[in-house]
Amino acid sequence: MGVIKGGLLVIASVLLFLSFLVGNFLLTLNLSLDYENVKPEIVSIINEMAQEEFDLNQKINEIYPDMELYCMNNSEFVFNEQGYTFVTPCSIVAEGTESIIEYGTNFLIEDIYYDEYDCDFWNCFEETEQPLFLVSKKAQDYFLGKFYLVLFASIVLVALMFFLVEKKTNLPIIVGVLLGVSALLFVKFDWLFSFSSDNSFLQFFTIFFSKSSTVFLISFILGLLILLAGIILKLFVVGFKISNIFSKFSSKRDKGVSKKEIKGIVKEEISKGKNVKAKRK
Repeated sequence: MGVIKGGLLVIASVLLFLSFLVGNFLLTLNLSLDYENVKPEIVSIINEMAQEEFDLNQKINEIYPDMELYCMNNSEFVFNEQGYTFVTPCSIVAEGTESIIEYGTNFLIEDIYYDEYDCDFWNCFEETEQPLFLVSKKAQDYFLGKFYLVLFASIVLVALMFFLVEKKTNLPIIVGVLLGVSALLFVKFDWLFSFSSDNSFLQFFTIFFSKSSTVFLISFILGLLILLAGIILKLFVVGFKISNIFSKFSSKRDKGVSKKEIKGIVKEEISKGKNVKAKRK
């Protein structure tokens, strides 16, 4: 029975480690796809797309006189281009074409990020011409949902290990070590793409791992805290046992028991511990 439980514990530990790895990966994707993090990373990509697909600069320069005229009696100027609707405040129009282009780029980034994308996550690969939905709010929410599923699976595995582990005080130590080790891969996960600055395709994917260092700190510190809690708990249990032995000595001394009898008690306590370990084996 002990061999079976030991084997199941090893399997559960491996699965928990893999669960921690996947959870860290999904959390990295979720945190990296926050709007404030995505926006500065894709400005160059959106600028390139805006020029290649519908030449935003040329379009703005062509309609700028009409924008100035229209803004004399209105508060904003609206125009459509390649399926995108640009709403530009007249206060921006008054600042000139460069401000309008910058505002239009930011507007395009926000529109792409918060777009509803009326398709399932994986179907969007086929239904959208650009992979920009991967850096959208929809993608962030998708990865967060998967992270919660993996977190639930991790909790179930920890609960299973509680019934499999022989000494319950070892459980937090095992969990803490597994979580801390799983975090090490994410110390500099974005380093894998650090040599791809000239490759726009690979550079695009650095966005997804820009928060890997943050996830490393979260998981490693949490794992360390769980490990320390396990060590403290183990020391507390050992201290409690020692305290019980000394309390027995004190009670025996109060009753006038000799030193020889006290030594016998110590041997008896040690013998009990050995017998318990032998039975467990």
